[in-house]
Amino acid sequence: MTRKAKHALMGLVGVVAAAFAVDAVAHEGHDHKVMGTVSVIHEHHLEVKAKDGKTTTFVLNADTKVLRDKTPIKAADIKVGDRVVVTAAQAKEGLVAKEIRVGATAQTTAGKP
Repeated sequence: MTRKAKHALMGLVGVVAAAFAVDAVAHEGHDHKVMGTVSVIHEHHLEVKAKDGKTTTFVLNADTKVLRDKTPIKAADIKVGDRVVVTAAQAKEGLVAKEIRVGATAQTTAGKP
């Protein structure tokens, strides 16, 4: 490989590395909010299906706050069908739920106008 080709390759590697670093920093610390219906609940993760049909998985940990109205509840109190708003942050393990606000269940509100 010629010296010129090595420099070009190193430059390309540097640009690609910088692009990934900027992408990672751009999302770090940025909260994501998802509103939808709980489709799966496990001890360490929660899946929420939005109105557009997209399902998002959230990691639950000891720092995840769960509220029904303004009252703290346990993650174990969340049921499939509950409507939720999840605030999460991107981490190595995925989207980690910082706060889950639980509303009415889908069945409870289905018959209301």
